[in-house]
Amino acid sequence: MGKTMTIGKLASAVGISVETIRFYQRQGLVIQPEKPLNGFRQYHVDTIEQLKFIINAKALGFTLNEIRSLDDLSSGCKSFHDLANKKLASIKDEIANLQNIENKILNLVESCDSDCKDENCAIATQMRS
Repeated sequence: MGKTMTIGKLASAVGISVETIRFYQRQGLVIQPEKPLNGFRQYHVDTIEQLKFIINAKALGFTLNEIRSLDDLSSGCKSFHDLANKKLASIKDEIANLQNIENKILNLVESCDSDCKDENCAIATQMRS
């Protein structure tokens, strides 16, 4: 069967909690091994790479559904490439939206007289219209 470890050792090896691994199991991202009659479930060391993939993909902004759709890269590089391009386009749209919001708030701040009285606040007036 190869080298195995308990869920606690697996969590320590990857730097996440046992509960996070259990959550990924409930989400169908990690397979839970059968529990022997006497003892603890034993996870194959390959699960370390699987968990690192999930953690790194999440850090890049991929959702659990997107990660699940990659099916541990068995769907091939093309699938990952397509998904990464979609994610990149989504991030660019989000950045553009945030820059638009930033510009609007900058305009509000620049139009504001910091010494104004509350009832004459340019920002509050513009936000109400």
